[in-house]
This record gives sequence, C-alpha cells and structure tokens, in this order.
Amino acid sequence: MGQPSATPLPHDRRETGVEPLLFVLLAAAWGSSYLFIKIGVETLPVLSLVTWRLVFGTGFLVLAVAAMRVPLPRDPRMIGRLAVLSVINVVVPFALITWAEQSIDSGLASILNATTPFFTLLLSVLVLRGDRMTGIRLAGLFVGFAGVIVVSSGSLGGPGALGEVAGILAVVAASVSYALGNTFFARQVRGRVDPTAAALGQVGLALPMVAGLSLVVDGSVAVPSVPEALFSVAWLGIVGSGFAYLFFFRLLAVWTPTRVSLVTYLMQVVAVGLGVIVLGEPLTVGFVAGAILVVGGIAMVNIRSVPWRTGAPNRPPVAPETEISVPEP
Repeated sequence: MGQPSATPLPHDRRETGVEPLLFVLLAAAWGSSYLFIKIGVETLPVLSLVTWRLVFGTGFLVLAVAAMRVPLPRDPRMIGRLAVLSVINVVVPFALITWAEQSIDSGLASILNATTPFFTLLLSVLVLRGDRMTGIRLAGLFVGFAGVIVVSSGSLGGPGALGEVAGILAVVAASVSYALGNTFFARQVRGRVDPTAAALGQVGLALPMVAGLSLVVDGSVAVPSVPEALFSVAWLGIVGSGFAYLFFFRLLAVWTPTRVSLVTYLMQVVAVGLGVIVLGEPLTVGFVAGAILVVGGIAMVNIRSVPWRTGAPNRPPVAPETEISVPEP
C-alpha cells in the first residue's frame, strides 16, 4: 500500500514471542514486492498489473475485515478522505513505481523509494509546522540525497540512459506522493478509522480508479497470460498488501512505532538481495555506497533531537511518536 502511515495503537497486548518472526516476514513481504513488480511488468501493461494487484489485495482485505469483524466507515466525508488517500497513497505511487521498473533495476527502485521519510519530514517541518528540524536531521537529509545521487550515478550514461533517468525520477515522485499520503493520513484519517478498514478503503477505492485508467489508456485490462505474471500480481496483492498490513498493525499493537520502523532497513536488504540473486542485477561498489548513504540518512532523520551542548536551554518536550514512514512499494 504504499508507504503506510502508522497509527500508534495502544500497546494493549503483551509480546508473545512471535513478534520477531512477524518483523522478518513483514520485511520479506515488502522487500520482495520490488522483485515481483519487475517480473510482472515484463508481460503485463503497467495499469493492468496494478489493477490485478489491487483485485487480489482487495479480496484478501475484505476477508480479513470480515473475519476480524472490523467496522467500516459510513461517514461520506471519511469515505471521501479515503478516496483522496487512495489516489496519493496507492494509485499514483503504484503506477509510477511499476512504470519505472520497466527501465530500472528492482534494487535501485527499492533504495530510491526509501527516500519517502525525507520528503515526509520536509512536509512536516516546512508546510505543516508539525515537527522540528534539528542539526542531525538536516544532515540526514543531505546524506540521504547524496546517496540518491551516488546510487543513481550508474544510470547517467550509456545506452538507455534517458529511460533510466526517467525511471529514477518516477520513483522519487512516487516517494513524494507517499509522503503526501503520510501527511494526509496523519491529519485526516488517523484515529478515526480502524487501520485495517483504512487499508481496505485505500485499496478498494483505488481498484476502480486504476481499472478505469487502464480501459482509457490501454483499451482494456490485460489478463495475465503466463504463470509468472499471475503469481506476481497474486503475491503483490495477497502478501505485499494483505498479510503485510496484518503483520504491520499487529506489531504496532505491541511495539513502539520507532521499533517497527526499523523494518525499513531490513526490507531494503531483502529487495536488493532478491534482485541480485533472482534477476542477476549488478551490485557495484557505487550502488552499495549510495545505498549505505540513503539508509544512513533515514536513520539520522529518525533521530528526534540531539543535545548539542551541555547546559543547553530547556526545550519544550517533544510530543510522543505519532507516525512512521515505511516505504512499501
């Protein structure tokens, strides 16, 4: 679901010992999505792939909501907000990342999509005035964006460079869209709708939008014609959006948002590793260096404050954690 904004559920459950396993499974579910986007887009048009992904995702979440007896929103205003969220948090980023993976490697797409927290922080500080920019966070932004330049440098020359650069910009634009989704969710949806119902609302409302776009742009919704494509869209919908959300919100009911957000680092390892092992994508020194800079920048922007000197004047206490940014493809 692209970059879900996490509602910090009350920690009303005790750890059962299964949480570390769920954490690993969540990283595997989201990290592997980049691989299956790459496989699926080889034989399916972009909008058709996204449509079938949403078909499977919606079906799974409907069953989950019914099994858990989760109440669905009935207020037309809230449904409208979920419709807006489905556009900026599902339709736009899903389509952009899928389109981008026609020309760039899945591992590169995963690292570029990891920039979402940078844009979320910028929006929070500059537009909403809802967060505070510290020295370490500002440094993290520079480090992270330097990493984007380094990790993308291999695509700046040679045949096909224009398409690769366009793909890079598309994933960055998707990250901006996810950041907008995080901000909108925090202001308009969080605390008003059960998280699983919100997930279903986003995915379910996005489905007719993408299907309609596919009919207009491509003339039809192409049916997966090879087993690899069918498996890819089923995996993306059921595992990448379905089970992943259940794992995600289960962890939030027990762990703090910051602890859950550590999945960001593991899922990048999964995505890059699968790209190298399964697809034979190159793993250059420059790519690794850029990826380390991006992930390091994410860690730095997640630091809320740093005592720069002894005896510094007292600052107002920072509000408790209320949101996290996890870049799901």
